[in-house]
Amino acid sequence: MPRRGGWTSDLTASAEAFAAHYPERADQLRPAAATARTPAADRTVLGTLVDDSGPWLTAEYTAVHGVKAPRPRGAEPRTNG
Repeated sequence: MPRRGGWTSDLTASAEAFAAHYPERADQLRPAAATARTPAADRTVLGTLVDDSGPWLTAEYTAVHGVKAPRPRGAEPRTNG
């Protein structure tokens, strides 16, 4: 959400913010947000998410942010607690 200048855990708002930057992908991300809220067994939706949206999003993230360095062995993820 850096381009938006903020963060939200609201998946609908996140999908709309995403759609503003990637209008050609908006019709795929809106169902992704809905599926995250209410999981579905619809093979068409799931196939689109896994076979098309997932690889595209991975490639776009890498192009924009680069590849993350692996965590050192034994490093624990940070928690908010």
